[in-house]
Amino acid sequence: MAVPRVVRILERLARQPTTSFHEHAVRAEAATMAKGFGASVRTDPHGNLIVAPPGRRTGPPIWLVAHMDHPGVEVTGRGEGRLLGGVGAAYLRRGVRIRFYRDGQAVPARLGKFSPRTRRFTFGGTPESRALRRGDFGTWELVDFRLAGGRVHARQLDDLAGCSVSLAVVERACRGRTPNVRAILTRAEEVGFLGTLAAISEGYVPRSAWIINAEASKAIPGVEIGGGPVIRVGDRARTFDRKAEDVLAAGRAKLPPTRPVQRALMIGGTCEATAWGAYGYRATGVAIPLGNYHNQGPRNRLREEIVAVQDLATGVDLVELAARNVPRALRRDSELRRRLDRYLSKDGERLRKSRR
Repeated sequence: MAVPRVVRILERLARQPTTSFHEHAVRAEAATMAKGFGASVRTDPHGNLIVAPPGRRTGPPIWLVAHMDHPGVEVTGRGEGRLLGGVGAAYLRRGVRIRFYRDGQAVPARLGKFSPRTRRFTFGGTPESRALRRGDFGTWELVDFRLAGGRVHARQLDDLAGCSVSLAVVERACRGRTPNVRAILTRAEEVGFLGTLAAISEGYVPRSAWIINAEASKAIPGVEIGGGPVIRVGDRARTFDRKAEDVLAAGRAKLPPTRPVQRALMIGGTCEATAWGAYGYRATGVAIPLGNYHNQGPRNRLREEIVAVQDLATGVDLVELAARNVPRALRRDSELRRRLDRYLSKDGERLRKSRR
């Protein structure tokens, strides 16, 4: 079976190291790909990457949001560092292998003592690690990317999977198949939605926009990896905008039964849609079910994250069809009311007569 385009995009991104404040390699790779398929590319004052198809587009603006960072580490001093992002202390035992980067070169090291209170740690274990200096960053020593059995195994899928879905949709838009859609790939989400909050503060995303946050999200009971992308009705913090969800529902209605889409309240974490909604935007989310969330695998061991190929491919189709069917989404309330009115028209008289 041919590998979907979105997976090839993901592979290129996943092979780039990233963590909060150190997304430059992922951003450069994403920009190179986007320019290659004809999109316009610019970086905002905070380093977020904005990708859009060329020319003027009609219809309501749809902005896809995904973040380029992943939990990792940063050097704070000689032999010392801090954790960036949410990883449980049980996973950060002495001897865990780290792959630091200095001037673009990988530098191996091993974790020493970790303090859950301060999120600081010591490291060493290799001669090369002595050359590391404040500001260098690192990731866990895990497989960059592996495709096996219809699943992607990679060190950093949250949220390079969402970045890949977003880029794949914009690529299709560059071919003229999708209307007014663009993507913003944000920075430093794992430490407090900083890129998204900065983008909101700049005000260049119009208030009339529909926000679709594309993110790999922790699989929870009732949500299956391989069961299709998830229309995310909310996260651990709050529920999302129902009108924005109607846009995704309109897209789902255009998919055949062989391309399932799940719908769930994904409470495994908090995502950028919550931030956009808090500032008055109509925001919703598409989640790609994720295994080994934040690399937290079985038996308190760091492992590659996992997503299903089919979930990624259907996620792209879902978002594209949603963008093409906004008018249908706007009619969804009236269509529902007509269906409900038929219930009352059919049995309302019986309800009145049987009131006693």
